[in-house]
Amino acid sequence: MEQPLDLFDSIVMAEESKKRKMLDSFLGMVQKFPYADPTCAQLHEDLDRIRGKFKQVCSLLSIQPNFKVNSGGSALSF
Repeated sequence: MEQPLDLFDSIVMAEESKKRKMLDSFLGMVQKFPYADPTCAQLHEDLDRIRGKFKQVCSLLSIQPNFKVNSGGSALSF
């Protein structure tokens, strides 16, 4: 029979693995984004996927994103 601490450790490790995979996926999407080609046919689709993945990452990490640009008081929207 597995010890309670071992079971807890397994759950924590699985959760950390899930977070790591989600972050790796997000970073991969950002790195592949076609920054240099604004005429890319899938630009908007790629940006929507990145935006969705960003929201998933924030939710998984319990982060409340708050984007404020100090100059002019405008804000970014995701």
